[in-house]
Amino acid sequence: EYKYNVFHWHLTDDQGWRIEIKKYPKLIEIGSKRSETLIGYYFENHPQLFDGKEHQGYYTQEQIKEIVAYAASKHITVIPEIEMPGHALAALSAYPELSCWNKPIDAACTWGVFDDVFCNKEETFTFLQNVLEEVITLFPSKYIHIGGDECPKTRWKECPNCQKVIKDNGLKNEYELQSYFIDRIEKFL
Repeated sequence: EYKYNVFHWHLTDDQGWRIEIKKYPKLIEIGSKRSETLIGYYFENHPQLFDGKEHQGYYTQEQIKEIVAYAASKHITVIPEIEMPGHALAALSAYPELSCWNKPIDAACTWGVFDDVFCNKEETFTFLQNVLEEVITLFPSKYIHIGGDECPKTRWKECPNCQKVIKDNGLKNEYELQSYFIDRIEKFL
């Protein structure tokens, strides 16, 4: 199968939050913006050039409904991707209290994998479940992609809350904490 009839729509990342979530307006007010965009390729330890222009963009729920309906008319299934627990800088820029340290965070202007990820606390799971409830109403596909990979453990190793979740749930380490996170979201979905 070549999957020509599937459109995998990557709607969130470190560089921007691209889907309107009515319950959390700061996702588009703050999270859909980055201060500038890298010009060319990102090479570590290499000079980087930026365009110096703020970039913003997102799809309203009405636009998403139109795109999903159009795709369906062409027999194409749209599968949305909402990244977690990593690739969350754009979401954390809007709601830094969902990070391990509750400090101001900016959406990324470069590419890569970043240490700030969603914290394993109840507020995070409530937020993500509320987001996913709105996503589910917009996409009739039987799948919702949640990413799940590229999640550095740096903040979790230092976070008292994450360490308590590890201890309270009999987990061995932060890798099992990542599985715990994904399992909770999977059970919800």
